[in-house]
Amino acid sequence: MERFPEALDGIPDAVVIVDSDGVVRAGNERVEEILGYTPMEVEGTHFETLLYDPHGDAAGEELHRYVVDPEPRSMAASLDLCARRADGTEVPVTLSLGPFEHDGETYLVATIVDVREERAEQAELHRRTRTLEALHEATQDLLKTTDREFAAEAAVEYVEEVLGHPIAAIWLYDEDRDILDPIVWTDAADDLVGDHPTFGPDASSISWEAFESGDPVYVSDTHADTERHNPDSTIRSELILPLGRYGLINVGDTDPDAFDESDLAVARLWAATVTMVFVRIERERQLRVREQEIARERDRLEEFASLVSHDLRSPLNVATGNLDLIRERFREQHEDLAEIDTVARSLDRMEALVEDMLTLARQGSAIDETEAVSLATLAEECWDSVDTAAADLVVGDDLRLRADRSRLRQALENLFANAVAHAGESVHVKVGSLADGDGFYVEDDGPGISGDRRDGVFNAGVSTDPEGTGFGLKIVAEVADAHGWTVALVDAEGGGARFEFRGVETVDADSEVGAESPDLGDSDSNTDN
Repeated sequence: MERFPEALDGIPDAVVIVDSDGVVRAGNERVEEILGYTPMEVEGTHFETLLYDPHGDAAGEELHRYVVDPEPRSMAASLDLCARRADGTEVPVTLSLGPFEHDGETYLVATIVDVREERAEQAELHRRTRTLEALHEATQDLLKTTDREFAAEAAVEYVEEVLGHPIAAIWLYDEDRDILDPIVWTDAADDLVGDHPTFGPDASSISWEAFESGDPVYVSDTHADTERHNPDSTIRSELILPLGRYGLINVGDTDPDAFDESDLAVARLWAATVTMVFVRIERERQLRVREQEIARERDRLEEFASLVSHDLRSPLNVATGNLDLIRERFREQHEDLAEIDTVARSLDRMEALVEDMLTLARQGSAIDETEAVSLATLAEECWDSVDTAAADLVVGDDLRLRADRSRLRQALENLFANAVAHAGESVHVKVGSLADGDGFYVEDDGPGISGDRRDGVFNAGVSTDPEGTGFGLKIVAEVADAHGWTVALVDAEGGGARFEFRGVETVDADSEVGAESPDLGDSDSNTDN
């Protein structure tokens, strides 16, 4: 030590000086902290006996070569080795070596750094990373489940297999009985607890209090809590994690204070994930129930439509046929036909009402399939199918959109018939795409609809025409809603009525358009509003 004061003074790490024979000639005071030897005890020891390579021979061989031939050389990195302490324990260290000349002899300066804390931090970081990766994988698997009990089983398995806590169970809330009912538990929990209890508001328990408050509870030592549910339980540490209004996860350990902050954080995150899955499962169940209700309602509407078709149309046809015979008889006798015409108009109105009610009952509220449609082509087809008298149609910029062609045809034909009925037989109707490309419009140059009547114009039974059924614009609104569009009534530039459809899905100009081939036989209801 006396020969190398300048080499050792002021160095914060453990340092030894090694001669060309590999023997330690000196060491500073910090050597004892790592090796367990005093500087005097380590002097004279062969340096390589103090260290070994825990991963094989590569680092050990590199150390030997450097001790035998300590010529100045570049080392890309320090050596990772283990130091053998005087008490027989081992310490992971990082070793840095550098030769120097002194009194004509070559020596090595060996700096030994204790990396136990660094390795522990790396190991903990790796463990946390793996835990989070496993949490992500488990979440993806759990999101595929559609059954709450199955999700509970998967959640408990994760606590045991990934978090490493074999004592775990899940209680789910039974709303009818107002209790927390044990649903699933691990084998270790079954061995320790046996029959898992239920928890309710009538008996004091930490679990029920945590469920009611919604706040996680960590009991580091259950034996210190006089309010615990089972005073004889062998479980000492307990982590209670509420699952919203669905229940709770209970994780235990037979040792006190068995959970660290990392365990608590991951467990809380997992509880939040399980709660989210329960929410999704419940919403999907409610959606399935709603879909079943809609299907039943659709069946009832179909049944109603069939009854209307048979029970109303048949007598209407009989009445219309007999009225024609009476009209012919009156005409032969040169009688006044005014009263006959009044009855005929009433029968026509009843026929229109039946047609519109059938349309509303049968078309449903959802669109199953769409196709590419040319608005201009379809508008011209619809115009030819409607009794438009002397009215004329102007088609502006075409719009290629995705739609149910038959349903869209219903809407256009109703709008055209509505324009003729309200604005007169010489009305001008225009169809085209909106300037912002968000949809299309249908407008006329008639008198329009006054502001005080616009709010309910799309409601069933609302009409400004005494002869109208009040279902025409209702059908238009139903068609728009079924496509996910919006339809609004605004003023046309010429003062007439303008209907704007927005939120329309368009298709590229190069796409195949199913409306290019006319199908004039596919006409649905042509009723006014």
